[in-house]
Amino acid sequence: MGEITFIRHGQASYGAANYDKLSPLGHQQAEWLGHHLKVSGHRFDRIVCGTLRRHRETLAGIQQSLNHETVAEDARLNEMSFFALERAFEAYTGELLPLGQAAAARNFSRVMAAWEADEIPDVDEQYGDFRSRILAAVADHSREGEHLLVVSSGGPVGVTIREVLGLDLAAMTNVILRTYNASYSRFAILDGQRHLVQFNGVAHLETADRRHALTYL
Repeated sequence: MGEITFIRHGQASYGAANYDKLSPLGHQQAEWLGHHLKVSGHRFDRIVCGTLRRHRETLAGIQQSLNHETVAEDARLNEMSFFALERAFEAYTGELLPLGQAAAARNFSRVMAAWEADEIPDVDEQYGDFRSRILAAVADHSREGEHLLVVSSGGPVGVTIREVLGLDLAAMTNVILRTYNASYSRFAILDGQRHLVQFNGVAHLETADRRHALTYL
């Protein structure tokens, strides 16, 4: 049996000029996760991460404890360009989406629905292409009999879970919105098929002095 541990990056810099870097809390989340994986006795045959800065910084924090030698990068594991999708959605509809964290979940659901339906023109990547590259990357790096660690983003986690469980778009969107920063989901590989065995693991953040680190944004 093979296994995939799929990690969402630590907290990024939402609202800052450059979202694509970890916040101070995001760095701490990654370090706590790496220590948890080590003391829990997890052993990985290979590690692969996306090429975004927040992926690399999350992996660097994990590696402070794991110090794994076999690490690769794959741009196919990068997140969707959601802020660009929002701008394209606004340009197409003539509507300005509301700002702020309170509106973020509703905005995300609306844009994702339009994206999947190919209703947003002038975007660099359609949903079907995003889905295909994520699933291809996961398939290419997975091996029966090996334990793979993937460091990526909430979108790729959601796409992979959707494929395994046969979810509709609304359910996948909810999975993405509810995936904690620096959380881990696990898949077993049996007879060439992936099976979800754990979603949104945050044991490393659930002590009383760390519950402030349970973040989505």
